[in-house]
Amino acid sequence: MTNIKFLKSISRTEVALFGGKGSSLGELAKLKGIKVPEAFVLNTKITKGNLNNYKKEILQKFAKLKCQYVAVRSSATKEDSQDSSFAGQFDTFLNVDKSGLFSKIIKCYNSLSSSKILNYCKSKNLKPEEIKVAIVVQKMIQSEISGIAFSVNPINNNKNEIMVEAGYGLGEYIVSGVITPDKYIFSRKTKAVLEKKINYQEYQLSFSSKTKSNKEQEVLLEKRNAQKLPSHFFKILLDNIFNIEKKYQKPVDIEWAIADGILYITQARPITTLK
Repeated sequence: MTNIKFLKSISRTEVALFGGKGSSLGELAKLKGIKVPEAFVLNTKITKGNLNNYKKEILQKFAKLKCQYVAVRSSATKEDSQDSSFAGQFDTFLNVDKSGLFSKIIKCYNSLSSSKILNYCKSKNLKPEEIKVAIVVQKMIQSEISGIAFSVNPINNNKNEIMVEAGYGLGEYIVSGVITPDKYIFSRKTKAVLEKKINYQEYQLSFSSKTKSNKEQEVLLEKRNAQKLPSHFFKILLDNIFNIEKKYQKPVDIEWAIADGILYITQARPITTLK
């Protein structure tokens, strides 16, 4: 068995080998109607200590992605589970090119010993030494709009509502709380908009082709107070949410991105904060 697999060869039952994120993405990639950016995953048998043995295979698979830039993301064995999400705790590196690939993979391995991971483990009564890390190398989506969706309203635990957050640019600014995204509340039954809060957004994080790095950029004046998620994407996103929730058979937290008129799902996990 190869220790490096593309998503469609990975099952959600293979958490011990491909971590929570990697195994979940593998399952999502098989769902009809869901667009997941192509990726390959280094399983937990590959470590910082033996990474050099796999460099040739990693570069071959990188070439098969047919892209210049990727996202390098950790996928821990306790991550995105029902009891512990580790959301935003492990390092993710966006717009990584071939020259920076291995240094970012090593940084993902190193994130397991970071203070924020150790503190999170303590809060969840987890033993850090029992956690193993796989690495997801995923084709980069240069999102014009991105966000998060919850199949149950996590604010009031209302199971009849879906909550969506949206902002311009890469999703990192939403996940890390740098911007206040738009918020949309939908009825699960009718899919109608029950509530819509449009928030001002002055800056966005986007990839700069000039500097070949992620850069904070000003949002055009006429767009700052505008609705971030176009209405014609409402049905597409909601259909994706219902499809994924049906597969998981439990409420889910989804990360999504829109680029060139296409909506992608970049991550999904069970909601761990519901009461």
